[in-house]
Amino acid sequence: METRSVSSNCSQQFETKILRLNNREKTLVIVVLAALLVGAWLPERIIVSTSPSLKHRIFFLTKANSEIKLGDYLVFRHKDSGFVQKGLDPANDRMIKKVGCRPGEILSTDVERNYFCGQKLLGVALNEDSKGRSLPLFQFFGPVPEDCYFMVGANPRSFDSKYFGFVHADDIIYKALPIW
Repeated sequence: METRSVSSNCSQQFETKILRLNNREKTLVIVVLAALLVGAWLPERIIVSTSPSLKHRIFFLTKANSEIKLGDYLVFRHKDSGFVQKGLDPANDRMIKKVGCRPGEILSTDVERNYFCGQKLLGVALNEDSKGRSLPLFQFFGPVPEDCYFMVGANPRSFDSKYFGFVHADDIIYKALPIW
């Protein structure tokens, strides 16, 4: 019997010490618990891009239901991805690019395959990819249709809307905020 009372006294003392944390220890416990909760939620909200067509590599994903502005990064579904390096998942049909021209803005191309949104040069379309394959060419002159976006990459060799055309709003999955 005496053993039980000693054992219960020890556990009571241990419980009392746990409950008697100083402010610094309480803050540390709260920070660790918050980090665990955020850590369980974050992997679904972080994307790492290995594509050389972007200036940034790590993005935080948000819902795309807010206003989409020129220069915003968007993650969208794209089926014509035969020219795209898929990375680790060969079934991946998602791309991330920057909005180069929005609905209502004037998109134009010239005979030298230059693409403009208004007066701003967006890029030059290439004839062939790095493997020598002939690239498709999207040609358009006029206002970008409603609910459509012309997407561009930062690299001159980026496979973007110069080749596959507009991205419809229904194909946009996330807005991507650059972290690094």
